[in-house]
Amino acid sequence: MDDAKINDLLLGYLLGALDESDTRNVERLLNESAAFRDRLAAIQRAIEPLAADRENAPTPNRLVERTLAKVAEVICRPTAPTPLADLPMAPPVSPTTIGGQRSWWRRADIVIAACLLATAVGVALTILGQMRGPSSAAMMTQCKDNLRLFFVALEQYRQLNGEFPDVGKYDKRDVAGLVVPILRDAGLLSASIRCPGVGDPLSGPGDLKNLLAMSDGDFEKRSHCLVMCYAYSLGHRDADGTHFGPGVTPAGAWSQTPIMADRPPAEGIPNNSINHGGVGQNVLFADGHIAFIPSRTIAGEDDIFLNSDNRVAAGIGPRDIVLGYSSARTSGPLP
Repeated sequence: MDDAKINDLLLGYLLGALDESDTRNVERLLNESAAFRDRLAAIQRAIEPLAADRENAPTPNRLVERTLAKVAEVICRPTAPTPLADLPMAPPVSPTTIGGQRSWWRRADIVIAACLLATAVGVALTILGQMRGPSSAAMMTQCKDNLRLFFVALEQYRQLNGEFPDVGKYDKRDVAGLVVPILRDAGLLSASIRCPGVGDPLSGPGDLKNLLAMSDGDFEKRSHCLVMCYAYSLGHRDADGTHFGPGVTPAGAWSQTPIMADRPPAEGIPNNSINHGGVGQNVLFADGHIAFIPSRTIAGEDDIFLNSDNRVAAGIGPRDIVLGYSSARTSGPLP
């Protein structure tokens, strides 16, 4: 792969412009190569000055309607006829192009074309107004609504089982993404594993029984897609190494205990989720409320995607929250 292609992919990754397949390929390369990570960091530094222009200037009130009205006014404004005596004499010319000269349009043709253009522009601007990109307020709201569906399933599971799903209970299958087949196996989940800011709704692949029965190699391949665009709590371990599932926190702390969020980028990349253009992530807390957080830290301290040892693994103590991407294990990466 040449340098230009690599740079295009890395830039697209930073801007959240890649499709699912390219995103996975880039993250695989970033995991495998320090040189790729260095290049990504260099590109990120290069585009940082553009952040100053991230905020769009406010659009003047009814700009589209007023612009189209002005165009129509100019085109359709009546003009005084020119006296015949003042018209220059010229040989007849066909309306079509002759000898490479430009074609001549009648005024009626121009008016019709302008009306068609105004209609097309109006439709196009309406569509563009609805397509604001992954960091738009509409996409943020849709993502929050999807996370609310996750919480409904998580809370119903907790009421039935006395605890939120604990992926750490499944030996060699203790990945964050297993929360989806656990909830589906219980008949509780209707949420999409794909963030609306990334693409159309998508259900999770495979059921719990088959996932637990497949070979380690097959499961590892499948584990990347289980909760695809989201991250789920890996729980925590106490000083003796005993694992506890999510939600086992000091009394009254659920409103400060994240349980799900938009997924982080690849390990070793300290950026926000790419689901919403890298400007932050929606975070679902154990009490059911959702907040958009423009950084990876809660209360300016705890990185919600790393434990206190800077690893993607179960937290070290109940206050050390870690939300793992789909294939992240409570026990940490495979050797």
